[in-house]
Amino acid sequence: MSDPNFASGAIWAGDNLDVMRGMNSACVDLIYLDPPFNSNRHYEAPIGSKAAGAAFKDAWTLDDVDVCEHGELAERNPAAYAVIEAARQAHGKGMQSYLVFMAVRLLEMQRI
Repeated sequence: MSDPNFASGAIWAGDNLDVMRGMNSACVDLIYLDPPFNSNRHYEAPIGSKAAGAAFKDAWTLDDVDVCEHGELAERNPAAYAVIEAARQAHGKGMQSYLVFMAVRLLEMQRI
């Protein structure tokens, strides 16, 4: 295991892919993951709740994924990209976008 290039207890805000790409390889012991689930729904906190006004979408389009991530995934893991392409043919571009989004992040998690 290599030494981390970040302080213990560090907290980051932003896209986790950008954060992980800045980390040394093999420097993390454990990653807890609570990903989006591609439920194809939009969620909003109820009016009157402490979280009122908070909202997020869990539906995916090609606009949600950087086009470069497709090429990167196809290059780094052609077998995974072939499975994702099959999922696109069976389930559409939304599923493809979600799987590309997750796959590039999972590859970075494996690296760190």
